[in-house]
Amino acid sequence: MAMAVLSVRAAIPVSSTRAAAAAAAHTEFYDLLRVDKKASSSQLKTAYRKLALEHHPDVSQHPDANRRFAQLSNAYEVLIDPELRAVYDVSGEKGLRGRESKNRGAAWAVWESWDEFKPFQRKTRKGDARSIAAARSGVQGLSNEEGGEVTEAQSGDVVEYPLSVVVKAQHQDGRNKGVGLVVSRNKDRQDRHKLSPENLELVEIEPLFKEPESQAWRPDPMEGAAFSSLHDLRVLHAEYDRISDMWMILDELSPDCESPVYAEEVIL
Repeated sequence: MAMAVLSVRAAIPVSSTRAAAAAAAHTEFYDLLRVDKKASSSQLKTAYRKLALEHHPDVSQHPDANRRFAQLSNAYEVLIDPELRAVYDVSGEKGLRGRESKNRGAAWAVWESWDEFKPFQRKTRKGDARSIAAARSGVQGLSNEEGGEVTEAQSGDVVEYPLSVVVKAQHQDGRNKGVGLVVSRNKDRQDRHKLSPENLELVEIEPLFKEPESQAWRPDPMEGAAFSSLHDLRVLHAEYDRISDMWMILDELSPDCESPVYAEEVIL
């Protein structure tokens, strides 16, 4: 009997054994969500909801809350997608490269819709602009009621904007323009009829920056709000990742437009 067992074991290909071991090793995403590898979709949602309530930056005081929440959300969006989950189980994160989830945004849908999160949701101009940016992410132009393309910057657009004299003097890096997110326009105010024509054209911009070796733009922690006239803005096509709060700009920037450069210890 013992010989029979040994012969069966010997018949198992080494490659199959290695593949099974590799598949068993890809558990990081399951570990993040604290679920078993056989967890159902409903179990994944329950686990993510519980952990999101604990780690979301609007709730958690931990200095690393943004990174932790992004990791949880990424794991959830992969495992809730049956196709990506199957790839991950076999090949791990390497196998996910170049693949797009059909459930992209599923994690944000949890945050937006579940009642447990509503006490923590803060309605702000920046938040509204991000909601618009997420809805329009990657869209190549908007249409007006007549069917023509809207070229004027709207809330939620990423734009090139002229830097103020103060900012240029502060940085002295040769830039004349910066990149930012339009968070509000005087044209959209309910009391706009009270504004002068000049003030009516003003917009508020949240400055963005990117690190030297990165292509992703994120909110600039060193700069306050900027203000500019609508006529001085150039709208950029961009894709927005709401989980990481970062933009990928699809257009080439003007020669005198670039990100400010900060020493690493300044922005930590």
